[in-house]
Amino acid sequence: LIRMFGGADRYFIPFFSPTDQHILTKRDQRELDPAANAGLPVVPQVMTCRAPDFLWAAEIVADMGYTEVNLNLGCPSGTVTAKGKGSGFLAHPNELAAFFDEVFSKNPLPVSVKTRLGYETPEEFAALLDLYNRYPIACLTVHPRVRKEKYRGPVHLDVFADALANSRNPVCYNGDLRTVGEVRSLEDRFPEVTHVMIGRGL
Repeated sequence: LIRMFGGADRYFIPFFSPTDQHILTKRDQRELDPAANAGLPVVPQVMTCRAPDFLWAAEIVADMGYTEVNLNLGCPSGTVTAKGKGSGFLAHPNELAAFFDEVFSKNPLPVSVKTRLGYETPEEFAALLDLYNRYPIACLTVHPRVRKEKYRGPVHLDVFADALANSRNPVCYNGDLRTVGEVRSLEDRFPEVTHVMIGRGL
């Protein structure tokens, strides 16, 4: 899409989940193949709740020549969250803090994070943002819904406004951007937003 249409300054590869054996599946190898992504600004996306697995994945993609790795804390799928991954990890802030402590003390690449507002309620986000502010996150992409809302209902733009005002890290907006008009409307409301992530709308 980037080659055909331009305009995007980053492409996030669909997430992969490191195995306990630390072996890339054939699908992972195809997705991550540097030759397939040559000339594109690509960021690999990792889904895990285990710091050693994330660090292994980061080493692998660094060796492939990638310059950033993304942690997905946004996926609301039940098969993912049941394993404590994706937005399921947000229900365990103490474990998430321990994960970040290890990752940011050893990681070979800058780490960006995609997050939701929480697992059950948007009120969880204030504590999560305090946690995120302890670490040098390359970019914090916020989807302003909680896990149980998945992709339904209105986004919580008031909470996103708090993220913009109080994050110590750069903030990117994600959620329900399907048309140019919707992007322009977001820009009008939040002129300080410099990045948006377009997912399903693409």
